Amino acid sequence: MGLGAVALVVLAGSPLPRDAPVPPQPPPFGDGDIGFRERELGTPTTLFVNFDGVELGSCSPSNSKKDCHWYNNDPIAPFSGDMQAKIAILDAMRRHTEDYGVRITGTRPDDGNYTMVVYGGTEEEFGALGSAPSGDCLDSLPNEIAFAHLDGDLAPWIVAGSTTALHEAAHTWGLDHIDLPTEIMYPEGDNTPTAFDDACHRIVADTALGDGEPSCPDLNTDVCGVGGQQNSYAVLAELFGPAYVDVTAPRLELVSPDDGEYFQAPATFDVVLEVVDDLDPQPYTMWTWYGDGPRPDDSATTPSPGFTVDRLPVGTWSFHVAIADQAGHETQLDFEIEVGVDPPPDPEHGGCRVATRTPLHFAAILPLVLALARPRR
Repeated sequence: MGLGAVALVVLAGSPLPRDAPVPPQPPPFGDGDIGFRERELGTPTTLFVNFDGVELGSCSPSNSKKDCHWYNNDPIAPFSGDMQAKIAILDAMRRHTEDYGVRITGTRPDDGNYTMVVYGGTEEEFGALGSAPSGDCLDSLPNEIAFAHLDGDLAPWIVAGSTTALHEAAHTWGLDHIDLPTEIMYPEGDNTPTAFDDACHRIVADTALGDGEPSCPDLNTDVCGVGGQQNSYAVLAELFGPAYVDVTAPRLELVSPDDGEYFQAPATFDVVLEVVDDLDPQPYTMWTWYGDGPRPDDSATTPSPGFTVDRLPVGTWSFHVAIADQAGHETQLDFEIEVGVDPPPDPEHGGCRVATRTPLHFAAILPLVLALARPRR
C-alpha cells in the first residue's frame, strides 16, 4: 500500500451524530479573550489539527493559543493513528477546502490567529463524532477550539475524520447544520464521502432536522436570499477569500550524525533529519546523493525524510539531501562524514586517533545502500 493509501471502513448501520451537546451559553468572557483580534472578512485563516493530545485549561472564549476551553477540560490523549493516517486526513481536508483561503496544518502555528481541532478521544467516550462551540458569525473569535473524536475503533475512518474535523471547525466559523445528507454540515455522519455543497439548503437544529436558528442570517440572506438557508461553499468563500497558496519552502535540519562526524569503517548509520515547514506533516519528495555529481533523477516519497547508509568505506564523504513539498518548493542540506580505519576516540578518556584517510574516487567507489529511514515519531 503506497503512501496515503489508507484502508477505508464504512459503518454498517445508522449514521452517528456529528456533535455532542454543549452548554447553550458560554460563561462571560474572561482570560480567554485576551490578545485576540477579530478577522477581517475575506482574509485567509489557519486550521491547526492537533493529533498530539492536549490538556486544556479553563477560559472563555476558548483560546487555541493558550490551550484553554470553556466546556471541555478533560485530558485528550494523542491520536493513535500512524503518520500515514494523519497525512491522509490532512490531505483530504485540504482537498475539501482547496477553493478557499484556508491553510490546514498539523504543526502548531507560531504566530497569528488559528482555529484548533483537537483530534483524539472516542465517539463512545464523548457521545458523538465531535463537538464545537457554535454561533460565531463571521468567525469573530478566530482562536476557537473544536474536537473530533475518531480514535479507537474509528481510527481507520479517514473520510469521516477529515469531514468531522472540518464540520467542527466550520461551526467555530459560524456555519450551521443543513438538511442535506451528502453535505459536510449535515448533523449526522459515517465514513461515506461528503462535501461542501454550492447550493442553498435549509438550516436545521440537530439530528431531528427541525428548523434551526441561523448563526449568521445577514450573510445567509446575502448569499441565499433568505436567512434560514445556507450555502456552505459560498459562505466559506465569503469568509476566507480565494484559495490558499503555499509560498513557504521547507527547511531541513540535520539531527544525526553531526556534520563532520567520524566513523570507523565499514560505517553504517541512520541519517536523521528534521523538517521545519508550516504545512507539516505532508509527503515530501526526497533526493539523496554524494560527491560532486548532479542530483539524480530517482527520488522517494516519504513523510519523514531520512535514510540509512550501509557499510561506508574509508574516505571523506560529502552527502546531499534535497526535498520538495507538495507545492514544489525545494530545499537542500549538505554535510560531510569522515570514515577511517581506527575506532573513534573514547570521549571519557580523551586520547587521540590517527585516521587513515583515502582520497575519494567516485568511479571506483563501493555501492552505497540508501534506504528510507523509519518515520519520525
